[in-house]
This record gives sequence, C-alpha cells and structure tokens, in this order.
Amino acid sequence: MTIDRNVKIYGTSEAPEEARSVHLGPLSFLCSTESVRRICWRNTELVRAVTWPIRDESWGTYAPEILQEAHQETDGTFKGNLKFSVADGGLKCSLSIHATSAGELQLSLKMTPKNGPFSTNRAGFTVLHPIRGIAGAPLTVTHSDGSEERTEFPRLISPGQPVFDIQNLTYSLGGKTAMIAFSEEVFEMEDQRNWSDASFKTYCVPLVHPFTYTIDGSVTQSVHISLSGASEATGGEESGTELTVRQLEESAPGIGLVVEPGWADTSENLLPGALGHIRARVSSADQDDYLAQLSELAKGRELDLELVLSEDDTPSVALERFRQKALSAGLAPRRIVALRDGYLASHQPSGPWPDGPVPSEVVSASRAVFPDALIGGGMLTNFTEFNRCRPAPELCDFVTHANTAIVHACDDLSVCETLETLPQIFESAQAIGKGKPYRLGLVSIGMRSNPYGAAVAENPEQVRRTMAREDPRQRGLFAAAWTVGVLTATEGKKVEALCLAAPSGPFGIVYTPQPYSQAFYDEAPNACVYPLHHVVKTASAMAGNRRLSISGLPEGVFAYGVELATGPRLMVANVSPGKATVHLKQPGQVTILDSSTFIAATTRADWLDIAPRQDAMQFELEGFAVAFVE
Repeated sequence: MTIDRNVKIYGTSEAPEEARSVHLGPLSFLCSTESVRRICWRNTELVRAVTWPIRDESWGTYAPEILQEAHQETDGTFKGNLKFSVADGGLKCSLSIHATSAGELQLSLKMTPKNGPFSTNRAGFTVLHPIRGIAGAPLTVTHSDGSEERTEFPRLISPGQPVFDIQNLTYSLGGKTAMIAFSEEVFEMEDQRNWSDASFKTYCVPLVHPFTYTIDGSVTQSVHISLSGASEATGGEESGTELTVRQLEESAPGIGLVVEPGWADTSENLLPGALGHIRARVSSADQDDYLAQLSELAKGRELDLELVLSEDDTPSVALERFRQKALSAGLAPRRIVALRDGYLASHQPSGPWPDGPVPSEVVSASRAVFPDALIGGGMLTNFTEFNRCRPAPELCDFVTHANTAIVHACDDLSVCETLETLPQIFESAQAIGKGKPYRLGLVSIGMRSNPYGAAVAENPEQVRRTMAREDPRQRGLFAAAWTVGVLTATEGKKVEALCLAAPSGPFGIVYTPQPYSQAFYDEAPNACVYPLHHVVKTASAMAGNRRLSISGLPEGVFAYGVELATGPRLMVANVSPGKATVHLKQPGQVTILDSSTFIAATTRADWLDIAPRQDAMQFELEGFAVAFVE
C-alpha cells in the first residue's frame, strides 16, 4: 500500500511547519506565521524566538487562521506583515516585522476583539532566550521606573519567576550582545526549562494578574531587538566527525511502561521481554478487571504503583483500601508513589496550595501502610510541579516526576529542542533530591494530564497541538528518534529508571484501535506495533549494562549505547528533518529504521531480530531515522 511519507515520520499527513530563512548580512533568522526564531548575529544564536501565541482559558494555544501574509527583502532590509484571527474570528491580529543588516529587529502586534470582550489566559509577544551558554550568565534588567538591576540567568532551574517588571534586557554570549526593549505592556521572565522548553521566556501579562482576563478593545505591543558584537577568531581544530566511544562508570537506566485503565489492552507477547517494570496509576474508581490486568502485566517484572487519593479521603484510610484491593488482586508493589489528586494541578510557588495533608504527610502514611515497599516522593506530573512542591528527601526512598514536550509549543523544532533541556532538568532534580535514587515516570511528547487547565486539549483531527494527549508523532518515526535523544540526555545524570511509553493507547508501543483515527494503522491488516516499540525493546535489553559515551556525531544526531560481552551496542538517531552521515571508527553491523523499512517494522514486533544487517564503516540517516548498531 502507498503511504504518505509524512504519516511514516509524523503519524499524520499534516505537513511540518515551513519557515522562511532570512539572511541580512550578519543577521539571520527563521520566519513563519507563528514565530521569528533562531535569531543569530554572526552565526551566534542570541534570541531563540519571538512568538505571538493567543492562549485559551485552559492554556491551550489557539490555531491561527491566516488572513493575509506578505514579505519583502531588499538591500539588507526585511519587512513582513501578517494578519490572522483566532477563535473563529473572535480576536483579529495584525503583526509587522522590520529587520535590518545592522542587527535591528522591530516587531509590533495589534490585537482587536470582534465579537465583544475576548477571554484569554495570555495574548501577545513572548520572547525566548537560549539556554546553552546563557544559564548562569550575567543579565542586566531595566525596570519600568528606569532603575537598573544587575543579576544573572539562573543556573539550576528556578521554580518561580527570576525577573519581574521588565522594560529592557541586556545579555551577552560569545562576545556578542542582545539588547531587547518591550513597550505598551508589563513583561516578566520565567524559567521555561521547568516544562522542558529550551529557553528562558519573557512574556506578558504578569502572573499576579488573574489567569483569565479579557481584551475589551484594541491592544498594541512592541518588541525591539538590537544585536551587536564582532566575530571572534575561530582558532583550534574543527571537531571530528568520526564516532568515538568510551566507557562510563555508570549503568544504563531501567526501562518501564506506564499503565492506566485502557492502556493495557494488548497481547503480552507483543511487549519487550526484557522490560524491567510496570508503573501503574490506580485511583479509587478503578475496577477489579483493571487490577487483574496489572497482575498479568507484572508477572516477571517489578510493579510500581502511582496511587491517586481523593481530596475527601484521609490518606491513611485511602491507602489501606488500596492495600486491601492490591492484596485481593495478587499485586505485590515494589514501589509506591501516593499523591492527593489536588496535587495533579499546578500551583505557583507562593500558592495557594490545596487544603489538607501535604505530600510529605502522604509519604509518611504510605510507609506505614506499605512497610515492604519503597516509598517515593515528588510529583506525577512535570518537573515544574516537582520544583515548586519539592519532596522531603529524608522521608523518601526515591524521588520522581514525569515530563511532556508540548506544554508551550508543538512544532517539530520546539519538540526536538526539548532534548537540550532534559540534562538541565535532570541536574536540577538531582540537586533537589539530594542524592536519593531518581526514577522518572512517563517521558513523552504528548501530555498525559493537564496541570494547568481543566483538561488536555482535544485533538480529533490528529494534528500537532499543544497540551494534547494524543500526539500523532507518537506513532511515527519521529517518536522513535526523539526517544533515543531522551535516553542520551540521561548520561551522567544518575537516572535510575524511566518510562518511555505505555503498552497501548495514546502513549502506546503496540497498535490497538482507538476512538481517533490512526493513519496507516487503521487500514493496514498486519500493523501491530509503532516504530517506538523497537527503541523501547532495545533500551530494555540494554538496561543495567555498562554505559557508553558517544561523541563525534553530526549536529542533530544522538547516540545511546552500552558495552555488552559481544562488544558495543548503540542506537543512533537523527532528530532533525535533514539527512546526516555517521562515520564509525571500526566496521559495525547496522540495521536502519526509516521510511523504507517502516512497513516491515510496524508489521512485525520481532522486526529487529529478523531484519537484514549491513556491514558498514559509515551510514546515512534520513530525517528521524534510527540506526541499531553492533
């Protein structure tokens, strides 16, 4: 059967966002209908992006309807004009961009409600600052009263806003300087690494205002960026492009799958045999047949339980009920993480927090009720919540949180950029955990639950959408490659274990029919697994073996590997849309998961065991391809 290449890679026929590449002498950037990004001066990225999102009342981003778009580039000058609307015309917006080769970039946005007051949680400009070379660097802030403050970007991830009341920002990187001026609105900064965005974010309106506010008349905002600095000499030799491997004094992390009702509907023989643990979420509403499924899944594997307690329950009473249900179902949990459901929502560092017992009290109650289990502290949602409501390490046997890649942006480039942030999240979490074992819950593209609104975003069209649970890329080569990047990011960060998927459902590795359309899989008679299955299977087999550090890779290529008795075993992924060539130091046997092997890999769970291998000293990876190398 003929398959759209976009479906193979992204799980959807929706084409990736296209950006116009603009070069004005030493100034360069990418321009699209949703952002100006990768703003560079003399090849140094000084501003990650300027965006203009319009958020709904659950923090989802409205998809813009483009009404008019025009660009003009002449004699070192770029001019752009964009008219768009959101919410079925409820808010109409007009954007102008003016850039010059002198390093000046001026943006202006006018927003006008058309059907009465327009409700939003945030509307207008957001400026993103890069994190590489910027975290911990000096920062000069000019406040609205004209006073100047000399501070720095936080090195470890800040739970709250590091800078308030911003009129101007000035910082430098590699001898080059960015000066950014804001007008017509009060801006502040948050550490967006909390949500795995690879940026610090300067935004409006301040969070001291109510989350939902109305735009009653025309509002205009402006951002003016000035870049300067001379080129630096490029002394020294260029880094090599030959893949180099060295052994580390650490083991590859354990691999698990998350489960909740509806996510375990699959044949046991389709799951990776070496899978280390099942991490199951259980609430008081769950039925006995779900617990019976957990009992089957847990045979031969460790079982970790995430217990969600009702706000109305006394923790010790609710935990005892869970213990009795677990005993009746034959469950013997190795680890317990219990949390009241009010803590599945996000709260500002200053609160207000849910009334009643706090997480540390639930940890103590869990230890009393489950004396034979290891008791975890932390959150069941993102690092954001973990950072803002920090566990008491002295009470815990391990600390934990999860991660999603599409809180603020859902385009492919932004999701790929989250891999830059994960090592900094892991480092910050280790500092909070004070050396306690660090075990991650689900690390995924899609959002399992929404701590920032009433629910996850609906996605019946199966397109890229912020805060959606069902992200189509989960089913494509994209998720397989991105997940290799996630595994690579754990190097040196003492991650004991992590969950990369579920058996089935929106985060599954095994295909099962769902209420939403799954392009290719719903029509293919033999489709049984997603490409991610083979990455999870390989990572499970690698767990516990001595870790390898791999260098000499092209830009955008990630590699994860271990030392086996038979020699090194690697997964090498191209987490970018372009092609990349990888050079090995010695010949290896290579099997490549890409668009040409997609059908074979999705119709056989044992594809990696039977796929032909090629002896190679080098190999080429198309965009979002994964090579399995021995």
